[in-house]
Amino acid sequence: MKKYLSFIILAAFCVTALVSCKPDDEIYNRECKISKIWYLSNVYEPNEVYNYDKKGVLTSITIDSLETYDFTYNKDKTVSEIVHKGKDYTEKIVMTYTDRLVDKMVYSVNDTVRQEIIFTRDEETTRITKIHEVYDKAFYDSFSILNKSCLYSSFIGDPKPVMDMIRQSGAKDLVLHCDKTITYDPGKHKKYDNISTIVEEYPDLRQEITRTYQYDLESYNPFYGLQFAYAGYAGYYLNNKLVETETTKTAGVVTREIVYTYNYTGTHYMNDKKFPRQFVKTSSENNIPRNTYILYVN
Repeated sequence: MKKYLSFIILAAFCVTALVSCKPDDEIYNRECKISKIWYLSNVYEPNEVYNYDKKGVLTSITIDSLETYDFTYNKDKTVSEIVHKGKDYTEKIVMTYTDRLVDKMVYSVNDTVRQEIIFTRDEETTRITKIHEVYDKAFYDSFSILNKSCLYSSFIGDPKPVMDMIRQSGAKDLVLHCDKTITYDPGKHKKYDNISTIVEEYPDLRQEITRTYQYDLESYNPFYGLQFAYAGYAGYYLNNKLVETETTKTAGVVTREIVYTYNYTGTHYMNDKKFPRQFVKTSSENNIPRNTYILYVN
């Protein structure tokens, strides 16, 4: 199941066409919705099925016919909660907003808060420029749910790198902090459409991760504008990534560098914008391509 995690619920983010607080905001102007997703091959049953009500609002996602993620909404049609009820535990992500723009995400297990993500935005562009994360270290250090949680990996991100950093550093603090700084490539109409660099700093662990990006300016990211698509920052860049470089420093020394390349095939047009039907991601670490196939709602 882990191989499905990174894209699983990102697709959930192709919710319904929601209403923007400003005419030029992309945040709630969804131009496409995802119906099904396959991983590795699209000749079998889909790994993810997106369930919508009669008004086209996403109500839940079914994963491999085994798990369900349920969505609830605020009156202004922003997502308020995403919930997964497992056999032995219940996971929840709660979203809060200012002017329909997300300012905090809180992840909890059995009603105990395990992580908070706090956003700072540029007043003019409304783009996120800073992110502050607070982790419950004991949870990451030993709790087994993170090893099997599709909800966390799909919405928040892959927990393994953080868990590995904690173990390697031997940090004894009860709380772990991460500060992220985001810069963008200038886009049309003085907006900032694509992320150019993200610097993630873990001061407690003396770790720093820098991510840089290059984009395919001819195709559009189907997850853009979906604020709860936090995993891989998928909701925050307009076009699809071509190259992502990840450089890790420990105590100021480069300890790891990975280059991810992306290819896109097939075309789904919506309002004259081209959305890919297949994603192929390859890592320089193993050179093994990973496929993701998407079927959109027409």
